Amino acid sequence: MMRQVFLLFLLGYLLVPEQDVGRILRPEDGAALPPGEVSIIAVAQAGKLLLDGQQLSVEQSFPEVLHVRTTPSLGRHRLTLAWENGKTEISFFVGDNPPEGFKLFQQHPPSPVECPQCHTLSRKGRLRFTGGCFGCHEQGDFNKTHRHPPHILEQCGQCHAAHGSTAKALLVLPRDKACGLCHSAPSQ
Repeated sequence: MMRQVFLLFLLGYLLVPEQDVGRILRPEDGAALPPGEVSIIAVAQAGKLLLDGQQLSVEQSFPEVLHVRTTPSLGRHRLTLAWENGKTEISFFVGDNPPEGFKLFQQHPPSPVECPQCHTLSRKGRLRFTGGCFGCHEQGDFNKTHRHPPHILEQCGQCHAAHGSTAKALLVLPRDKACGLCHSAPSQ
């Protein structure tokens, strides 16, 4: 029971920004992206995004959510999210043959989707996930690799990065650690 409470807390932290906290959700630090359009998503109260020091013009489909599609030049880039009480930065690479330390980023969803397809606003005006994974994915396909009942499968964000990841299967943690949040290791 305690692990489930911890997971719900963790999920809430990952998906709902607190005041004065900013996070870049896509791409992640150390991501290697193919040439072309890049989708950037961040959350911050009164935030702004800068790519290599130049402010980006963002869409705001939800309060505190910043989204922009841009086509950066080939090479290494610095993305900065700044807000009143702080800032955070990441590096990403665009092009073939990324330098050491950069990993291929798998964007999720792979094709453009509008935010309201997966998110709504709560009564308090906070962004929340609507659990729409099975609107696009066939649940039967997941039963081949997951041994979880449907109500657990609907909590995809506990283990998978909804906006994309450099990890296999879009995991937020390595598999053994992700599974270990809920499952104990067998006794030896």
